[in-house]
Amino acid sequence: MTKRFGFTLAEVLITLGIIGVVAAMTIPTLISNTNGAQFKTAYKKALSTLNQAVLMNIAMEDTDFSSLVKDNPLGEAANGATEMSMSWILKERMQSATNITDSYFKVEGENSTPSYPKITYYAEHTCTANDANCKTGESTFAQEGTKVTIDQEVTVDGNWAVYSFADGTAFAYNGNAENCGGRSLTCVGFIDVNGATPPNTQTVCDDGTENGGTDTKACTVDNANVHDIYPVFFYDQTVEPATDAARAVLFGK
Repeated sequence: MTKRFGFTLAEVLITLGIIGVVAAMTIPTLISNTNGAQFKTAYKKALSTLNQAVLMNIAMEDTDFSSLVKDNPLGEAANGATEMSMSWILKERMQSATNITDSYFKVEGENSTPSYPKITYYAEHTCTANDANCKTGESTFAQEGTKVTIDQEVTVDGNWAVYSFADGTAFAYNGNAENCGGRSLTCVGFIDVNGATPPNTQTVCDDGTENGGTDTKACTVDNANVHDIYPVFFYDQTVEPATDAARAVLFGK
């Protein structure tokens, strides 16, 4: 009887096929999780950088966002000329900040027509009778006058500007923002952790409640579902997350 050493060609091909199938199933998930972790880290760093900028402005000028004035000129032409405008703070306190508004909102192949996204923030809402925003069950509602947070969609327009930082992250904001002594849907912006590079998509909850209502289930965001845009409020001495998903990414592991 002849002893056989090694594997036949058929056995090798079958093994390679199995390895290929497993790789095809797992590698995209591994890449997605890696990108998600990188996006989370970049977002946290950018948020910290913006907060350091306003603290530096307090130390240097004894003023915070409550003294903010509108960008002049607004939006794409924002150049830091007007003292205590957002563009002025960014250019004065972050020397590497560069205005990339023109390139960020322009879409190739569309005659350079600006493409402005819609971004969702949470906003305070006062419940009325049988208010659909205040459902506590299939047919029950929170008491009239109860205050909850709900989704509020904001359309970015030509009054917005975008600045890029040295590490490639970007900060977009409403150039009409002024006197930001509290949260408002004027004093808003968003962090894009990889600048104009796609996907340019807002991160949302993949489980749990997005922006309150009366549902108390916690928002969670899995690494595989993390994207590059995170809405923020800026007011007084802080820049903070403006959605439950952005908060979940900031305070999650």
